[in-house]
Amino acid sequence: MAEEFFSVRSGSVYLRVRARPGAREDSVLGVRGSELLVGVRAPPEKGKANAAIARVLARVLRVPYGDVTLKLGGSSAHKVYVVPVSAASILAKMVSAV
Repeated sequence: MAEEFFSVRSGSVYLRVRARPGAREDSVLGVRGSELLVGVRAPPEKGKANAAIARVLARVLRVPYGDVTLKLGGSSAHKVYVVPVSAASILAKMVSAV
């Protein structure tokens, strides 16, 4: 089983993400190791890919876009996003599907 890619702390969920900019479509590609792999069509320039990843996470986790915050890794492929704790149940289902 893969190491969990998220943790619940201080009433929020910290989500480790591996970005794959330049993908064919905006989507969650799966879990790789201890990260959620998210592909986006946007290029990795001027925060475009980061914003696209936040939109994908908001859609998949069923939370408002404004509630998805990039915490670490703005210019790295390895990122940490913070999302509402309400997303934990959806993320747990992703872990059990791996």
